[in-house]
Amino acid sequence: MILLRGKGSKAPFQLLIQLVLFGKKKPIEEPVPPSTSKLEPFPIPDTIRKTVTEGDIAKARNRLRVANLERDIIGDALTKIYEAEAKGTINETEKTQMIQPYKNDLKRVDAEIDTYKKTVDLYELETAKEDLFKRFQETFLDIQTRIEKIRPSISLPSTPETKPIEPKPTPAKTEPTETTPEENPQPKEKPPREKARNKAEEKIETIREEVLKAMERLEQIETEG
Repeated sequence: MILLRGKGSKAPFQLLIQLVLFGKKKPIEEPVPPSTSKLEPFPIPDTIRKTVTEGDIAKARNRLRVANLERDIIGDALTKIYEAEAKGTINETEKTQMIQPYKNDLKRVDAEIDTYKKTVDLYELETAKEDLFKRFQETFLDIQTRIEKIRPSISLPSTPETKPIEPKPTPAKTEPTETTPEENPQPKEKPPREKARNKAEEKIETIREEVLKAMERLEQIETEG
């Protein structure tokens, strides 16, 4: 073997060097964790979940389609009965007897249409609300992912600590100085509230006078008449 060809005192050292150079294994590279972990979508709250299932909406749409067709048929029958009365084919009593069953059927069909239409409307509204929530969720997660990517590359200054505000010392009360009789105090202006009140009172008084004048005129007209 090549490793055993070395002789003398240097042979062991040469063997050791060759073992180090050729026998050293490469270290196992550990996977670098990603800078940002994948954000999990938050669960859909119960208030957004649909109350109408896919099976329920399929039945409601089919029944609504049949009920609308049945209503059209009843409407055509009633129209023919009224046309027959107008032509004189049947009299009013016969018309009343013939339309009564159709009227009962029409009430039943209208109630069914109203019920199934509400079911369809509820399903469509809940679907729109769920789609809106999902779009908001996707936009929110996309924005959060961008924030997580940008935030580590920016060194933001630390927020300064807010010091407690020391209370200001209250000024010492000064004793009121006596005013000499020579000083003439100026008349104080009325506060705006009192001015507004006086204007309102003047307006009310004006209206009252106008009402009294109108009543006097009415009395004069009655006496003259």
